[in-house]
Amino acid sequence: MARSGVHPDTSRLSALYLTYVLGSGGHTGELCEVIKQTFRATGTLHRRYIVTSGDTQSLTALARVEDLIHCAYPAQSAGTWDVHEVVRARKVHQPFWTAPYTSLLSALSVVAALVEPPGARAGSSAQVAFRYPQLIITNGPGTGFIVCLVAHLLKMCWLVPKDRLKIVYIETWAHMSTLSLTGRLFYYTDIADTFIVQHKKLADKTGKRFVGEVAKSGNFLGI
Repeated sequence: MARSGVHPDTSRLSALYLTYVLGSGGHTGELCEVIKQTFRATGTLHRRYIVTSGDTQSLTALARVEDLIHCAYPAQSAGTWDVHEVVRARKVHQPFWTAPYTSLLSALSVVAALVEPPGARAGSSAQVAFRYPQLIITNGPGTGFIVCLVAHLLKMCWLVPKDRLKIVYIETWAHMSTLSLTGRLFYYTDIADTFIVQHKKLADKTGKRFVGEVAKSGNFLGI
């Protein structure tokens, strides 16, 4: 995920399926910048965006990112994309006694978002290869952890192959010396396959991989 260095050659893969969890507000802005910086055009790529219901800001932000991508690259070389809305586990001011019910609905909607194959790839020769995402990328907040926890449980129960739904967690740029709440959840549960931070001080403190300020500068779209 670093801005510099060798990027893996994915052009020969029959399917490259990435899932991004947009957490709203500044988290969405940061992750959109990460997407722009790390984007590599290939027709075998499918991007799935997971947003919580009612998060119109994230829907607008990802639409802008996709506009940039499709302006920079021909439609076929840019791959395909879709959006899945998941139920919010608990709304602001929602009574706590109703939270278990809405949390269950949220978990079920997350399962659907993770296992439902992309409609844009239905009928293609690589349809089976697009059955499950290779990677889930999130930078929080809570929705990102819930999605990744569900993914982890699906693999623990052998419902999804072990080589799919790999988790990449990017600690938000705003946390320079301490982990965010979501960061602490990922840190102590250790469910992320890759845990990266954007500040050297935080990397030294946590022992997690330092990649620089990926959410703050430049992009590789060439626009």
